[in-house]
Amino acid sequence: MIINKYLTFIKYLLVAGFSFLLDISLFTLFNHFLKSIVISTIIARIISSFINYLLNKDKVFKSKEKNTIFKYYLLVLVQMLVSATIVEDLYNLVAINPTIIKVPTELCLFIINYFIQKYYIFKTSNIPNIINNYLKYLFLSFLSTFSVYNYVLIFINNSYLQGLCLFIIYILFLIFYKLLYKNIKLAKIYEGYTIIFSIILVLGYSYYVTETGYLFWGSLNNFLISLIKVGGYYYFIKTIVYYIIKFLRYPFNNPQNKLIKAFCKHPFRYSFLLMSLVYSIFLIIYYPGILNLDNANQIKEVLGVPTRYLAGINPISNKTLTNFNPIVHTLMLGLPVRFGLFLGSFNFGLFLYTLMQLLIVISINSYIISYIIKSKINPLYAFISLLGLILIPTVGFYSVTGVKDVLYTEFLLLFCLFIYDYLKNKDSYHFKNYLRLFLISLLVILFRNNGIHLVIITLLFLLIYNKKLPIVSLIILLIGFNVLFNNVFLPLMGISSTSIREVLSVPFQQTARLITLKKEVMSDEDIKIIGQILDVDNILKDYDKDLADPVKDKFNKDYTNKDLINYFKVWGKYLLKEPVIYIDATINNISGFFNPYEKDWKVYHKLYSDLPKAGFNLHYLSVFKGARNFLYDYENFFEMTPFGLISNIAIITWLSILCFLTLLNKKPYYIILLPSVISILFCVVGPRDLYFRYIYPSFMMLILLFPLIKDLNEHN
Repeated sequence: MIINKYLTFIKYLLVAGFSFLLDISLFTLFNHFLKSIVISTIIARIISSFINYLLNKDKVFKSKEKNTIFKYYLLVLVQMLVSATIVEDLYNLVAINPTIIKVPTELCLFIINYFIQKYYIFKTSNIPNIINNYLKYLFLSFLSTFSVYNYVLIFINNSYLQGLCLFIIYILFLIFYKLLYKNIKLAKIYEGYTIIFSIILVLGYSYYVTETGYLFWGSLNNFLISLIKVGGYYYFIKTIVYYIIKFLRYPFNNPQNKLIKAFCKHPFRYSFLLMSLVYSIFLIIYYPGILNLDNANQIKEVLGVPTRYLAGINPISNKTLTNFNPIVHTLMLGLPVRFGLFLGSFNFGLFLYTLMQLLIVISINSYIISYIIKSKINPLYAFISLLGLILIPTVGFYSVTGVKDVLYTEFLLLFCLFIYDYLKNKDSYHFKNYLRLFLISLLVILFRNNGIHLVIITLLFLLIYNKKLPIVSLIILLIGFNVLFNNVFLPLMGISSTSIREVLSVPFQQTARLITLKKEVMSDEDIKIIGQILDVDNILKDYDKDLADPVKDKFNKDYTNKDLINYFKVWGKYLLKEPVIYIDATINNISGFFNPYEKDWKVYHKLYSDLPKAGFNLHYLSVFKGARNFLYDYENFFEMTPFGLISNIAIITWLSILCFLTLLNKKPYYIILLPSVISILFCVVGPRDLYFRYIYPSFMMLILLFPLIKDLNEHN
């Protein structure tokens, strides 16, 4: 009979009705005696839901399953949050009576709850596999869509388009899981990575909107909703991570086509030629080269013009040269310009530097690709790296941009390659090989003021793996060189060094946010102590959550060690009192390096006016104005394509970490990506959030060291 067929559902419906009446009756009774709506609601709901649980378990589904109460109440909690969120968001979307929205919503959830309790909680019968799989895909696509929902609202204001986009996104997620999700299991280290990444995405949204973590942990409701969103991201990212790891481990056959064979015969020659052709387009169109504000100041220093760097220190001489930017790079950039001025052309002098940098970039990149081919690694991977170098416009822009990070990155790439070569051939490593490693380490140190830390940490890990005297000697020599260069050579030459403020961006940002939000409750004595280090009077207008420079640049250059010690005592005192403010300040200053939803410009392309205003005739050729716009539009277009994700700052961070994790099981080869991880840590303690040139070394490592990462995961 039809009644017998639907008897379980009928009993489920009757129990639900009874529980509803019981809830109302208990609420009325307790409210009569307690005179508290909130307390009465809670007590009535606890009792009625527990009775509902017992009746469903024993009378409706007649379940023999144990430990079902936890799953039941988890379902109740999720249902409440989902119902509240759907009703609120749909009300904001269509602006009709909330009751009209709530009734069909609750009805749908009521029916869904029946199937969840029957097949998953009380397990009275086995759900058919095909239905089970589709329910899983429907649920996972709902979770993922729910997670990205708020981001859609940020970028789309039209309510009709919001609804349409959400529907499209849901369908896309449904297809995604149907095609790719197959009960994926990951090792614990990748599970941890996925969970952390998911939390960062949800937490990042809160900081993106409110500059605080309020939307994540500001209330119990916010926290529970955030946990659901973390779940949505978790399954999506887990699937992506699984297929990335699978791709890295999957062996590909060596290609036999003529193009790859020709490439393998002369890898350096073909790489050099292709990159020269492509990058020359950027060189011609952006003649004489692209500069940023730091480059302008570097050139001024060489030409004897005082810069803002001198304002933050007490110079040791009357020279305008400083080591705020690495002095070797400053001279390398400024001297060709001085030579050009001697010949009567600022542009020609800058062009000489840009051409020199371009040749170094192309030569090192070509050498790395040639080394990969000669190492018997699948040439297809090297060819993919070469295509990335010539097709990703970001690389072309930076090849003709005078920022120190470009040459530093190239030397760092060679450093990583030589580390790999050492690990592969340690038993046949001779003096000339150690000398080569020493010289490239020197260049890394000379072209980045914090390069010494990266080099020494990497070599220490190498020493742990292979306790050989030459590595110890390298470490001692490099530390000795760094000390002599900074503490003896530079002072003898009258070149002023950097200020201690350069390493204090994080505590300065924390202090600035503290004063901005809590100055009225801070003691006058504490304010006075901070004022010995920072400009307290202007800190309210100077504080920028994404940039430490406005606060840092007003550091008191006449401070004493006692002033600094007292400052850190006050800093530590308020760290204990206001830890949330310190956390907010730190996360705001680094979130762009971890949150893929935050975007900013990547490349320099403008002609900054600092040098023309100072009387130097720096200019782009007007005939190429349209071509410059085209190249910049190409950069923006590439960024919007799926391939453009490789140049998203946060994606670079997370891909670098994932590749590093894949090599942890390939000890000691993980050391070749250790510099990438350290570079990311430099970004964290840096003065500016969401700054592409800071992440540029890790970006280039992903492109050029990809063949090594792939090969190591395949065969070792």
